[in-house]
Amino acid sequence: MKYSKKDLESVSHSRLNGLKYIINYLDTNEVKGLKVADLSAGSGFVASLWQKAGAQVHAYDKYPEVFTCTTMTCTAMDLNLDLPIESHTYDYVILMETIEHIPDQLHLFAEISRILKPQGKFILTKPNNSNFAGRIANLWTEGERSNMYLPNEKTIVSYDNGKTYLGRFFLLGAQKLRSLTAMSGLNLIEIGANQISNSSVIFGSLLFPYLKLRSFLTMKKLMKHNDEDPQTLKAQHQLNSNTTILFHKHLCVVFQKTN
Repeated sequence: MKYSKKDLESVSHSRLNGLKYIINYLDTNEVKGLKVADLSAGSGFVASLWQKAGAQVHAYDKYPEVFTCTTMTCTAMDLNLDLPIESHTYDYVILMETIEHIPDQLHLFAEISRILKPQGKFILTKPNNSNFAGRIANLWTEGERSNMYLPNEKTIVSYDNGKTYLGRFFLLGAQKLRSLTAMSGLNLIEIGANQISNSSVIFGSLLFPYLKLRSFLTMKKLMKHNDEDPQTLKAQHQLNSNTTILFHKHLCVVFQKTN
């Protein structure tokens, strides 16, 4: 599938790198005949990509009236509640640019795991506040970027043509994301490369050796504790020093249901 940068940038409530990742994923993975749920479908652009690739797509959104794709319908659904979907329904669940708006993320991940078939896959894209630029931004402002604060009590609710939703108040890093999904029976299997962050390269050229050493020493220290699991600690260390996460602008990840 070929789309111009202008076409992709015109897709509302999306990130260019996330869209490019999905297009590349569909170009390299066979999804024909598989059942797919897009839980935050928006205008329906991503859902239509999966449909064109031959998947059986069900679209959901808090505001289905914004859905403009004419080849399928969109069902209203609030991701803060139990999902009105039968267990073991889908081969894929997609959640793009949404998890940072959800207060009870563990509950949503548990629900996503529930509706996935055994060995089903969950694709998530989100702002990457775990790269070096994001880590430095957290030092300055605790925000996603150093030139912005977190949403505050006046801005946490965003407005879009009369529709309301929580802003990026619940931004979570890669480590927390890995732990919450693992608690829900979802295993991280892919971290997708996208666009290099120039700021992260600058910061990383100075900090990467220290970060990797510090993370390794922390892992070794914690392994001496009887209540710590060595394999889990190794996974945390590998994630903490993963160069795709540390140097790329966006976080595009795939999980697989473990049972």
